[in-house]
Amino acid sequence: MAKNQLPDDFKPPPDHFYKGIRMPAQMPAASLDAAREMEIRDDDIWVVTYPKAGTTWGQEITSVIMEGGDIEKVKKTPLLERVPYVELGPIDQIPATHKFVDAMPRDVPRLIRTHVPYDLMPKQWHEKKPKTLYVARNPKDTAISGWQFTKINYYLETVENFSDFFPKFIEGDVIYGSWFDHNLGFWQHRHEPHILFVKFEDMKKDLKGQMIRIADFYGRPLPEDKIEECVEHCTFDKMKKNPMSNYSAAPFLDHKKGTFHRKGEVGDWMNYFTVHQNEMFNSLFEEKMRGSGLTFDFEL
Repeated sequence: MAKNQLPDDFKPPPDHFYKGIRMPAQMPAASLDAAREMEIRDDDIWVVTYPKAGTTWGQEITSVIMEGGDIEKVKKTPLLERVPYVELGPIDQIPATHKFVDAMPRDVPRLIRTHVPYDLMPKQWHEKKPKTLYVARNPKDTAISGWQFTKINYYLETVENFSDFFPKFIEGDVIYGSWFDHNLGFWQHRHEPHILFVKFEDMKKDLKGQMIRIADFYGRPLPEDKIEECVEHCTFDKMKKNPMSNYSAAPFLDHKKGTFHRKGEVGDWMNYFTVHQNEMFNSLFEEKMRGSGLTFDFEL
């Protein structure tokens, strides 16, 4: 159903719980089950994130690298087709995405993205260990971006005030569950050769350096004469204006209320967190992260 055909009184289908984790209705249990049982290929490339943590950024960078820096080729195909969202279930007449992924050609690596936590990754993923990029973002900015996303996504229950979203976020009662569990789940495996843990904030500080690092991890170094062009293509401002990656035609978004790419900043949380919320979150962060070695920049 196109965005302009949704009735004014449209209500999002209710969330559900899968293995104890809150999931949106578009990711039904049947699709999550199918994704867990899917065939994994040795040359798959996976992009994994907690929602609103730099997913599109990781996908676009991966696309550019796997096309050898051929920007024009990348621009010809929408992001959801280049790097499909594997657990997305059927919507209207569109079949579940895992069926599309299963049918992808075998002569080139599949690029696949997901938001599921480590323990819910496909069973064969744990066995075959394909290359996997995990993009992490500091939880305060992730919380703000996730809250704002509820206001423009037709299929999420709108939360008007951050004061109502904040307790849900710190309790893990949001889609895809606890930020802490999700990030620590992959962080604990960061030394395994098939996983590269990259921080959103580090990409903001040095996009070129991080893209070179990711390309080397994939075993696909970018051509020297194309690096600058590739970096420019993958800046936040460029992606926000790129119809192949900005979801400007996505039927699940209310484009009158906002854009999929909002600010892409580090530290925007300071415009929304109260002093009390910040103190509460800092205490929780210290408790949850203690001994993990995982730290984040909360402002640049």
